[in-house]
Amino acid sequence: MLKRLRRKKLVLAGGDFLLILASFYLSYAIRHGAYINVLFSYTVALVFSVIVFISLFYIVDVYNLERKLYRINYLLRLAVAIIIANTVIAVALYFFDPLRYSRAVITLNYPIIFLLLFFWRYIYEEFFRHERAPVRVLIVGAGTTGKKMCVDLDKYDYFKVIGFLDDDEEKKGLVIGSTKVIGDTNMLMPLVENNKIDIVVIAVTHGASPLLLTKIMNAKFNGVDTYDMPTFYEHITGKIPILHISDSWLGYADFYGIRKNVYNTKGKVILDMLIAVLGIVVSLPLMIVSVMAIKMWSRGPVLFLQERVGKNMKIFKIVKFRTMENGRENERNFAGLKNDPRITKAGLVLRLFRIDEIPQLWNVLKGEMSVVGPRSLIKEEVDVFADKVPYFSLRHSVKPGITGWAQVNYKHGVEVKDASEKLQHDLFYVKNLSLMLDLHIIIKTLKVVLFGKGAR
Repeated sequence: MLKRLRRKKLVLAGGDFLLILASFYLSYAIRHGAYINVLFSYTVALVFSVIVFISLFYIVDVYNLERKLYRINYLLRLAVAIIIANTVIAVALYFFDPLRYSRAVITLNYPIIFLLLFFWRYIYEEFFRHERAPVRVLIVGAGTTGKKMCVDLDKYDYFKVIGFLDDDEEKKGLVIGSTKVIGDTNMLMPLVENNKIDIVVIAVTHGASPLLLTKIMNAKFNGVDTYDMPTFYEHITGKIPILHISDSWLGYADFYGIRKNVYNTKGKVILDMLIAVLGIVVSLPLMIVSVMAIKMWSRGPVLFLQERVGKNMKIFKIVKFRTMENGRENERNFAGLKNDPRITKAGLVLRLFRIDEIPQLWNVLKGEMSVVGPRSLIKEEVDVFADKVPYFSLRHSVKPGITGWAQVNYKHGVEVKDASEKLQHDLFYVKNLSLMLDLHIIIKTLKVVLFGKGAR
C-alpha cells in the first residue's frame, strides 16, 4: 500500500516529464508549421528544461497528492511554477546561442504546457478515483506503542485505523481516541480472509509469542502488508520513533549511513567538495555585502567561531557570519526565542535567508562537516541531551551538516522535547542516507529558504 502511494506520485511526475517534452515539440510545430525533432536539435536545452520544470514543481509542492489536482489554488500554484520555470529557462539559455529556443517558441510554451498538464491532472484524478478509499490499517497491540501509531495515522486522510487487536482481556472494548479494541489476535485471520484490512501494524513492545508470530506470518502470506511499528512509522512520517524501539531493533535494522559503501566513502565527499567550491564562488558577492552589513549595524568581528561536536564526538570550530551582538553569544537563556534580543538588524536578514550559514562551506572543505547531515551542537547541549534522550549519541555516527533532514522538517529548539523530536529525524537520515536523499534534502532546503518553511 505504501508502494502504491509512492507509485502514484511517480506516475504523475512521469506524465509531466513526457508532456514537458511534448510541449516543446508542439510549440515548434505551431511556430514553424512543420515537425522538428527538438530532442535531436536541442538536446542539451531540452534536458535542462525538463530538469528545471520537474525541480521547480517539486519545490513548490506540485506533487503533494493530499490536494485536489484541479482546484483553483492548486492550478494557480501550477501556473506560477510554469511561468517561473519557463522564464528561468529563457534567461539561462539566452547566454548560450546554439542552445537558445526562439522567443515565439518560449511564448507559445506557456499556455501549451499549462493546458497539457491541466488535462493530464484531470485524467489522473479520474483514473485514480477508485483508489481514493483510505487504506485500512489494523494495529496489533493496544499499549503505548499502538496508541502512538493510531494518533499519528489519524493525521493522514488516506489511512483509516479500523481497530486494535490485543490479547489482554482488560483492554477488550476499550476505546482509544475514536478507535476501539475490537478483539484478540484470534480475529486476525478472519479479518484478513474477509478482505477487511490492507495493512497490519505490529505494535507489541514485548517479545511476540510463537503463536502470535504464526498468525502474523499467515496474514502476510495471505497478501496483507505487515510491518512492525517502528518500520511503518518510519515509512509514513520520515522519523524513527526512539521511544518505541529497542536495542535489538537497532541491532538488526539496516543503517546505510554507517556502511562503508562507495557513496559514503567517496561519492559524498566529492559532492561536498563540489558544492562547497561552487557555493563559495557563486555566493562571493553576497558574502561581501553581508560583511558590509554586519560592520554597518554592529561592532565586533564579522565571523563567529564556536566549538561544536562533530562525527565520533570530535570537537571542531564552526565558522558562521556573526548575527548577534558581540559578546552575547553565550547568553543561553535567550536561545530558541523567536524574538531573540541578541540578534542584530543585519543578523535578522542573514538568518531569514540562511546567509549566516554560508561560511560553514569552509568547514565542509576541511572535512569537518558535510553539506547534508545532522545539525552540529555545542558540547553542553550534547551532554544534557545524551542523558535525557535515548540513543542520542547515534546521531554523531555521521558528519554534521549545514542542512539536514531534521533542519528542513522541524523548527530550531533547545529544549529536551525539541532534541527528542529532531533525533527521530536525524536517525531516519542516518538509516536511509543515500545520494537521492541528500539531493532531496538540498532541494527541500531551497524550498525552506524561498517559502520560509522548516527550521528558523
